[in-house]
Amino acid sequence: MSSAFGEASKFLPEVRGPDGFIQTQAYLNICKQVLPVVDKLGTAFALVKTDIGGNIERLSQRTAQNPERYVRLFTLVTDEVVENTHMGSSSCTKGLLWLKRAMEFICAVLRRLHDDPTASMGTVVTETYGMTLMRYHGFFASSAFSLAFKFVPSREQFFANVGRGPEVMVELKAFVDGFSPVLAEIHKFLDEQGLDDPTKV
Repeated sequence: MSSAFGEASKFLPEVRGPDGFIQTQAYLNICKQVLPVVDKLGTAFALVKTDIGGNIERLSQRTAQNPERYVRLFTLVTDEVVENTHMGSSSCTKGLLWLKRAMEFICAVLRRLHDDPTASMGTVVTETYGMTLMRYHGFFASSAFSLAFKFVPSREQFFANVGRGPEVMVELKAFVDGFSPVLAEIHKFLDEQGLDDPTKV
């Protein structure tokens, strides 16, 4: 039986269409498969899970309005730019930006857990947050996250819950290695379009 990472990796071959563009549904499917991993990080990650789930739903609802047009992920953004609705707090542009940031954070946590087997979960999560999401959070948000992260499970508990056996680390690395370039491409697109909004929340 595959671990949660193995299940998420099943969608990686579908994330790019024959034209090379990131496919909306496949990308959202991968993000949905990350939610069980976030679950295993405990109540400390409830804020992250809620944010991820909300942004997946936002993008899914817009895609459902015109599935043929929104086969490509970036079309959701370019249409909003044309409509001049991309800066709204409930836009798909903002949803994609924050979903990408959350996925980058989760992938960075997983990579650190893989690369540094002696680091505690608390250390990994706190230091990774400081290098990723924290720059986009104001005082209240960062305080809430910092407090929540004091209640993360041990790395032993996490791996016992997410998938047993030596193959779990292999599947973790394969997922992070496969998904990180997709996130990098989304980041590049948003940055080049001037849409990597640094405003803190």
